[in-house]
Amino acid sequence: MNKQLIEENKTKLVAEQKKLNSILKRDTNLDSEIPGGHKPKFDEVGSEEGENAFESEQFGNDLSVIEDLEMRLTKVEAALKRIEDSTYGKCLIGGEEIEEARLRAEPAAEACIKHAKS
Repeated sequence: MNKQLIEENKTKLVAEQKKLNSILKRDTNLDSEIPGGHKPKFDEVGSEEGENAFESEQFGNDLSVIEDLEMRLTKVEAALKRIEDSTYGKCLIGGEEIEEARLRAEPAAEACIKHAKS
């Protein structure tokens, strides 16, 4: 595995990890029901029926975005752990090396092109 690529990707992954943590800290509250989980901050816009419907819809949309951010953070942190464990760049499904072009395009890649999900 290309050591320079690993170092470059580690730098990118650490930067992304910081950015994701910053966004989650700024835009969410910790979820007391799910360890390490987040929930959107609730913006109250009023008490009329239409305003309540808007609040509910916005909360649902925000929750979806937060779930995506949490999933991405999990992938980034897993990739950093693989770098630390010297297993970075190995396909988690087949065990072969992940293509350098794929790792350049997606530093958190867990699988080679052959085994990647669509």
